[in-house]
Amino acid sequence: MTAFTSTATRMPLVVYVFALSAFALGFTEFVTIGLVSAIAADLKVDVSAIGAAVAAYAIGATIGAPILTALAAPLSRKHLLVAAMLVFTLGNALVGLSADLPSLLAARFGSGLGHGVFLAVASSAATRLVEPERAGSAVAVVFGGLTVALAFGVPIGTWLGGLWTWQAIFMAVAACGAIGLVGLLALMPDGRDGGRARDAIHNLTALLDHRLLGAALITVLAYTGSFCLFSYIAPLLIQVTGMDASWVGAMMLVYGVAAAIGNVAGGRMTDRLGPDRAVLIVLVGLTFILAAMGFAARSTPAMTVLVAALGALTYAAVPALQARVIGLAERRAPAALASAAGLNIAGFNAGIALGSLLGGGVVDAFGLTATAIVGAGAAGVGIAALIIQNGGERPRIRRPDSA
Repeated sequence: MTAFTSTATRMPLVVYVFALSAFALGFTEFVTIGLVSAIAADLKVDVSAIGAAVAAYAIGATIGAPILTALAAPLSRKHLLVAAMLVFTLGNALVGLSADLPSLLAARFGSGLGHGVFLAVASSAATRLVEPERAGSAVAVVFGGLTVALAFGVPIGTWLGGLWTWQAIFMAVAACGAIGLVGLLALMPDGRDGGRARDAIHNLTALLDHRLLGAALITVLAYTGSFCLFSYIAPLLIQVTGMDASWVGAMMLVYGVAAAIGNVAGGRMTDRLGPDRAVLIVLVGLTFILAAMGFAARSTPAMTVLVAALGALTYAAVPALQARVIGLAERRAPAALASAAGLNIAGFNAGIALGSLLGGGVVDAFGLTATAIVGAGAAGVGIAALIIQNGGERPRIRRPDSA
């Protein structure tokens, strides 16, 4: 497979196009959470039904990241990235035009397919556009756009929801996608980097490795626990905590700032302790914080602290979980690292989808506060799964001189 190379000393401009596109991907995934009440009122449906809009996008990304990326191995990266961004852009435009819940869910699912494929391919393509020693920096730029969106998408969306209609917000996301699409067409090298048809079969087979699937399962459980509650954080704060709706945006900003800090801290913790130990610490923390939210839901000061802690731990999990899957893939399926990375991206999104759907059922049956207890239970199951996968042994700290 021919690799793209660059002799320029600066980062190729197209890598920043990847970052802009990744920002749009992450923003649209989570902006719905801050707009739940507005969308529900406009479409005349229950709040729990709008949680399915978060799930629909995540399900699309779950399918797109590992499966479509593996099947598209024979295609060139440029063509695949352009197709993914086109699907994403059109999907968001259709969301903005949706007049009922079924059309909204269908459009969200379609745009999610584009999300999964784009992230899996862009992270791989970025490393081939620069010298090998700068591959890590290139990936950091791409995921920098995604991290900013994941951390601040909800607070920005909540704030914009007070200024614009939710339809206008999704149209703005579509406009960002269109800018990214034009940038890809103009700047992405059109190399002959497509693989062979049998590469698609090899990549799909690699996804069935039981250790990789087990690692992705822990990702699913962690994010199921977090998003069982967080998908309904706005109505929880308003209806249970008694917070004025105008302050929800500020709380989401607290979450976003803590998430950005947690993402950096999680990366450093993973480097220092190793991914197994870092994942265990995050899961224990999530279980404790979610359970505490169930008992402190009526206290504004306590919820402020706990929402910040939830944001920090949720995004501290990202580098730890990703490093764990990649480390396993290097040993189990070294020729299919991109597909393995896509499998973990699918795990994140599957957890978000499952958490949103599970939370909706919990809200209907037991009320908003119960999402905290159920979420803690899911994270607790993740702890058990990690211990089982490690053969019942405590995860060992990785020493600086170890591989």
